[in-house]
Amino acid sequence: MKGLLALLVWGLWLFWMFYKDGREKRSVSSAVWIVVAWVVIYASRPVTEWFSAGENLNRQLALDEGNPLEAIISLSLIVAGMAVLFRRRMQLSSVIAGNVWLGVFYLFWLLSIVWSDYPMITLKRLIKDLGNIEMILIVLTDKDPTVGMRAVIERVSYICIPMSVLLIRYYPEWGRTYTGFDQSELMWIGVATHKNTLGVLAFVGALFLLWDFLDLRNKKNQSKDKPFILSKCGVLSLCWYLLLIANSATALVCAVIGSLLLVFFSYSSGTRMFGRVEAMALVTMLLFITADSIFNIKELIVVGLLGRDMTLTTRTEVWPILLSYQDSPILGAGFNSFWAGERLLKVFDTVGGIIQAHNGYLETYLNGGLLGLGLLFMLLFSTYLRIRKKLVINQPGSSMRLIVLILAIMYNNSEASFNKVGIMWFITLYALMEYRTKLRPHTISIRKP
Repeated sequence: MKGLLALLVWGLWLFWMFYKDGREKRSVSSAVWIVVAWVVIYASRPVTEWFSAGENLNRQLALDEGNPLEAIISLSLIVAGMAVLFRRRMQLSSVIAGNVWLGVFYLFWLLSIVWSDYPMITLKRLIKDLGNIEMILIVLTDKDPTVGMRAVIERVSYICIPMSVLLIRYYPEWGRTYTGFDQSELMWIGVATHKNTLGVLAFVGALFLLWDFLDLRNKKNQSKDKPFILSKCGVLSLCWYLLLIANSATALVCAVIGSLLLVFFSYSSGTRMFGRVEAMALVTMLLFITADSIFNIKELIVVGLLGRDMTLTTRTEVWPILLSYQDSPILGAGFNSFWAGERLLKVFDTVGGIIQAHNGYLETYLNGGLLGLGLLFMLLFSTYLRIRKKLVINQPGSSMRLIVLILAIMYNNSEASFNKVGIMWFITLYALMEYRTKLRPHTISIRKP
């Protein structure tokens, strides 16, 4: 009874939050709700799994074929997104011109269908991943892309964060699961399917909500709705609560570092002195490497502060095993096709039930070989240079793009999010992409005095 009442209160509160958010962000179009629906689905769990809670589903064996109903849902959102972009007369030439290295990166993945052992699986997974590109383009072609992106993640947070707490508290068959060899270790998952997925959801929510608060502070003339602001504070607090109980060390570290960087860049001096910041970051990195070689600081952080072992929960032990399954070091297995077919079953049995490398760079190497990994590095580096230019002139949203890029690079050292349909890759694409509109002559209007 308490759980049902809590869900009812949350539902009423959610409608109120959406109403208030719509009034605050009037520039955000209704098309953004398509993006919200996409992110909610891929930041939580497949739709069909909400109707099979408590069942011991073997997701690994179903990965190759996929779920027809899930495919229909994804395709429906992709088609709806295409209709929005068509109505907005999005210029493909502008997309290509503004994202050359991203285009080359995806062209390589498209060509990987040719050498993939499972070309149909490669094609299906590539089409789904391109849905992320489309959703970001909906945001970038909105009236104010910066506000639109913030609206997407905030609305996702309003839905997923409080609901995760409710599921953990009142509906354990959905919000909790057991893991380990004897299925005795309790894991908090909320609306997600794993503690790490819940962790990244909470980390992204905390980051974007803090961004909104700092932006509100800078807009002194903006009307301040205290109940609405307090509600957002509550969601931000719940993000940190979930980060603490989820026990996802990677997400927690990224949330702390990202929040500190946001506060730093919220002051204009942070952008004006960016050259000095780069120099300080380089010196700090060199000092850390030197100190670690003498005092073993890395072990103090990993074991002492984060409560993990130096194998990063057996990750470093698994990586050499995965490398032994790499049959094509130059081209790789094909887009997200390493974990497919007979190889999926062999690796799954060998390494104890994982279905990702827990390292985005290794994952890219397994799927794309050295060529794919090199293209990823070029994409990240070129994005950094582009964002740096915009940061120097203090272009709106540039500091957040830089922070997301830094966090994505960090996150993928112990998790794999590159080219993985999920909230982390979604915000990474926001940092990687841009859309430059071309001003047409007939759109210019001159008012007579």
